[in-house]
Amino acid sequence: MTLDMKVRNLIIEINKKKNKWNERTNFTMRGIKNLSYSDLDTIILYAVTYAENGEFKGLLPPQGKIAEVLKKYEIGADKIV
Repeated sequence: MTLDMKVRNLIIEINKKKNKWNERTNFTMRGIKNLSYSDLDTIILYAVTYAENGEFKGLLPPQGKIAEVLKKYEIGADKIV
């Protein structure tokens, strides 16, 4: 699967989760629990930036749960410490 397809699938999955959100619960993606709405927006930012530049140019390296989700989707896994 190409990087663009991975990013597109990630964004589609995030949008599905946001549409089902009831404003009281957190999200789980591929086993990573307790993600906030803001975390999902941040994951999209990192994924799109990586797809466009091949690196997380202009951003701090992803950390914590955001980094874990990106690794699960194989987006920028080689650049995440």
